Amino acid sequence: MILINHENRLHVDTACANLAIKFNMLYVSVFQLIKEHIDKQTPIGKALAKSYQTRDLKDVSSVKVMDKDSLARQEFEFSAVHYDLPIVIQLIKETIMAKRTTQQFILLEGLCNSTKLSRESDRLELRQMDEFFALEKSIGEVNSVISLISEPEITQIPES
Repeated sequence: MILINHENRLHVDTACANLAIKFNMLYVSVFQLIKEHIDKQTPIGKALAKSYQTRDLKDVSSVKVMDKDSLARQEFEFSAVHYDLPIVIQLIKETIMAKRTTQQFILLEGLCNSTKLSRESDRLELRQMDEFFALEKSIGEVNSVISLISEPEITQIPES
């Protein structure tokens, strides 16, 4: 499994889809999966909708003025950080089992993005490593992580 982590201003869906085609990988966009299942009101989509918790995300002010159908706005609204992690993991697992044929690698985009949360308490509740370990435990080994983030991640909380 290869994880893709990126800033919301970077639209990586087309590039990821093309890479997946070129190198025979299964591409899974988590926010698109969540949106699809909620819109179609599948059983797992209903469970996701029921588990929804509004969490403030960084850079959301620019997205609020966007057209409701814009990809960036949908990525904020259907981000995995708003939903119960075990349900999201189950959705990913079921999707991989249903769609995987001969692909050796899975290109997974839209998970482990708790750094996009604006409140420190939310970031502590949904830690990146918890998402990472849940993914490896339920689905399989993460082989690589591609981070398309321009600012370094804060690893220490400044003292008051």
